[in-house]
Amino acid sequence: MLGEAAVWPPDKPTPTADEVMADPRYAPYLAGWPRHGDHGLVAEQDGPVGAAWYRTYTEATHGHGFVADDVPELSIAVIASRRHEGIGRRLLIGLIEASVAQGCRALSLSVAENNPARGLYESAGFVLVEKHGHTCVMVRNAAG
Repeated sequence: MLGEAAVWPPDKPTPTADEVMADPRYAPYLAGWPRHGDHGLVAEQDGPVGAAWYRTYTEATHGHGFVADDVPELSIAVIASRRHEGIGRRLLIGLIEASVAQGCRALSLSVAENNPARGLYESAGFVLVEKHGHTCVMVRNAAG
């Protein structure tokens, strides 16, 4: 699912699990899972169709949506053939609810500015806080 999250355009091949595990760019998202505070959800129907998770990072080792060491960064993926069915929204809402229950002050994420999922994030209360090239860093405060 991390490969699906990282390579979202349907015209690009999703990396295999072995490729993801061997690629150092993905290491921060995988190392030591689950650490204290990590939280994830999986959507299944005859196998996994989507997953969403968050974890905190440090200034030294973090993902693309890092904003602070006490703000978990969210990742979400839905397999290409199952997008636009509401799976991503249900996963996203589940993570927002879990983060509030765990006392997180906010959630962050990164998304390509032309990724259709950006509209989903905006509709759930995420706002743009930074841009790096064509990548948007968005934050949703726990207060909503």
